[in-house]
Amino acid sequence: MNNFLLAFLVGESFLLCFLLYFHPLKQNAKANKWLSLFAFILGTAFIGNYLDDLALSANYSFIVKWLNSLQFLLAPSIYISILYFVNPTAKIKIRYWLHFLSFFIFALIENFVFYSEESISTKTIFEFGETAFYVRDLLPFQLLAYLIVSSLTLKKHNRNLELITSSTQNINLNWLKLLLLISFFPVLFWINDALGIFPFLVNFNRLIYAISICLLAYSAMKQAAVFPYKNEDLDEISEVLSEPTKAKRLSDEQIVELSARLNNLMQNEKIFLDNEINLAAVAEKLKISIHDASYLINEVTGDNFYNFINKFRVEEAKKLLTSAKADKLNMLGIAFESGFNSKTTFNTAFKKQVGISPSEYAKQNKKIDNYVRLDKPERL
Repeated sequence: MNNFLLAFLVGESFLLCFLLYFHPLKQNAKANKWLSLFAFILGTAFIGNYLDDLALSANYSFIVKWLNSLQFLLAPSIYISILYFVNPTAKIKIRYWLHFLSFFIFALIENFVFYSEESISTKTIFEFGETAFYVRDLLPFQLLAYLIVSSLTLKKHNRNLELITSSTQNINLNWLKLLLLISFFPVLFWINDALGIFPFLVNFNRLIYAISICLLAYSAMKQAAVFPYKNEDLDEISEVLSEPTKAKRLSDEQIVELSARLNNLMQNEKIFLDNEINLAAVAEKLKISIHDASYLINEVTGDNFYNFINKFRVEEAKKLLTSAKADKLNMLGIAFESGFNSKTTFNTAFKKQVGISPSEYAKQNKKIDNYVRLDKPERL
């Protein structure tokens, strides 16, 4: 059964690698290539385990040593894929190569210094009780650290999304957060195997790995385009997200003129009713750069684009909830009519601004309306 699971793990890891590298939707290309490297290294790691189980490691020591070395690329590959998901136009920087330092050091020592000896991955670092901690046991802790940093990177990204869009629902990378969450479970089982905390759980390791990779594949195939913007806008979008505007970009005269034009777009043209409105579209209407538009909104309102647009939508919803349309539309209809693209976003934004839910607001105003009607004296 164990050999079958290992063969299955190798197959599904390489299949995931293939699907990510040649993603059918042709999106997030750079990020998916790094994620495919992560899947590929998983597959090679399971090949090493398979050779161990069949007692063939000694016969293929040269291959096993390189397979052991590649495992130190697991953590950096998933982290760099996250960096490309949150910033598709990012360029490889010198500091990125520091993430591969552990791989280069281990590969050098393993394959060149001790090339004729057994793998240094099996050398003991320290012992406590009956449990020995080997060099290879550093790997799950390295991966755990990178998963935590990746999760924090995604959290920061989701906050920054409010600088450029009025709806984060389709680009919030929740599928990627799920992917990272799924990854935590096999890593914890791997750490348990290294430390021998709960020995009975070791028997379930490979089953957990198999289930986790299936879930990883499911999450990865659900992904949408992170930034569905025109190519010429992507560099500016990435710049706004990575370096929120602090320096003065517009003169006082420009701010006065542009704020008047922005007010016209909101009050008269009501562009906020477009549920796909984003910072790039507003910048195009104002005929300024995306970064300047971000700076303008921050200067004029002291808030981000997300809150700026949704305040107008909430005001529109309040008017609808107290109008004759309220009897013809349900809450989802009110949300769409106000420019929101989901009931959840509508409820959250409304409660944040008004202090109560839309349905409670409608009930309160209905009571007030009925009271006013009853209070009016009938005409003779």
